Amino acid sequence: MSEEIKYFSQMPEVPDFDLAEPFYKEGVKWTTRHNFELEKKHVDKVVIHDVTLRDGDQTPGSVFLEDERLRIADALAEMKVPRIEAGMPNVSKAVENSMRRMVARKYPDTKVYSFIRAVEADVDLSKDIGCDGIIIEYCVNPVIIKHAYKKTPQWVAENLIKCINHAKEVGFEDVAFMGWDWFRTPIEFTKPLIQELYDKTELDGLVIVDTYGCSTPDAVEEMFRLFKGWFPRLRLEFHGHTDNGCGCGNVLAALWGGAEVIHTSLNGMGERCGNIPTEEVAVLCEIHKGIKTGMDLTKIAPACEVTSVISKIPVPAGKPVTGTRALCIESGVSLDIEYKMMNNKDYKVTNIYDSFSPDIVGRQDKIHPVLGKNSGKSSIKLMAEQYGIEMTDEEVLKVMEMVKDEAYVTKSGVSDSMFLKFVNDVKEK
Repeated sequence: MSEEIKYFSQMPEVPDFDLAEPFYKEGVKWTTRHNFELEKKHVDKVVIHDVTLRDGDQTPGSVFLEDERLRIADALAEMKVPRIEAGMPNVSKAVENSMRRMVARKYPDTKVYSFIRAVEADVDLSKDIGCDGIIIEYCVNPVIIKHAYKKTPQWVAENLIKCINHAKEVGFEDVAFMGWDWFRTPIEFTKPLIQELYDKTELDGLVIVDTYGCSTPDAVEEMFRLFKGWFPRLRLEFHGHTDNGCGCGNVLAALWGGAEVIHTSLNGMGERCGNIPTEEVAVLCEIHKGIKTGMDLTKIAPACEVTSVISKIPVPAGKPVTGTRALCIESGVSLDIEYKMMNNKDYKVTNIYDSFSPDIVGRQDKIHPVLGKNSGKSSIKLMAEQYGIEMTDEEVLKVMEMVKDEAYVTKSGVSDSMFLKFVNDVKEK
């Protein structure tokens, strides 16, 4: 529209708005233009660091065998995930052996990282395995350091400096420090620790961790902004959990604050409520924000499926990206719009009820109507068209009433087979 109109009623007619990239692409996506037009900051790219085989392996009740670990790593490599956190090699021979086999695969687009304690022997083992990089972990929460570990600030700093410098001496080009329980720790405690590591080592990366899923996006953005300003040489990484429901929001906040790497896991596996899901972050970045991950999104669904089978943890029906219910529509009002737009000769548009097409993430199923108590006449017409059935308006109305009655009796959706029975019953009368 060329000029602003004060009152809605002054519009002579409903205007046409252009549907175009980056928020619309025919047959691919229709997300909100405001993600792009109203954003205050833009990030061009992000590196995904998948922790399924380490933090995801800590999911209660789930056990990954050696071959299973390799199968998941292969799936991640097919997705072109830039970095795999392959495990803690000191935990077991199964983990160590699987890591050696991953390295031997020489994945073309994926680097293999080791997650270790601040122990020189762990550094040496990771180097012997052939890992591309390592993440050295230690708690930064002063309550835990003092009262559980019984350590002093001097001991923590000296031990980390010794371990980081040893990693550099043995040839690791990428060494990161993960300070876990970061967000429950005062900044006046973490800043001098990182300052000492910054000045006395050649540390490459700093992983800022919301270990217990308690941070909110505003706090995350400001935390990253502060530490990026203080320590510009360091690559900042965000590792978060989803306990308070802010997982993906915190990801964007971390990126706005200066993070370059985001830690995630397939299906959101991890302790308690889990880690931030790899598949959700990939779609959020690529589809909804135009942030490049370098990943092949079409391999997402197969990777999530094989991980679910191996872990014996089903994907929730209502889960974003991969849940079965994500493609189901029962509302009669919604399906009426779908039907009318499908049969509109003057204006064609795709992705009315899916912000992105399921095949973009490698799903074989499509958006489909589900019959139930909320079904309307267009719902019946859409189902009839799927099966090539011609119905009169009277027949449509009768079948709709039968569907509604059935749903209230069974207190569930109405299956396709039951729908076909109702159609047959109506047509035989």
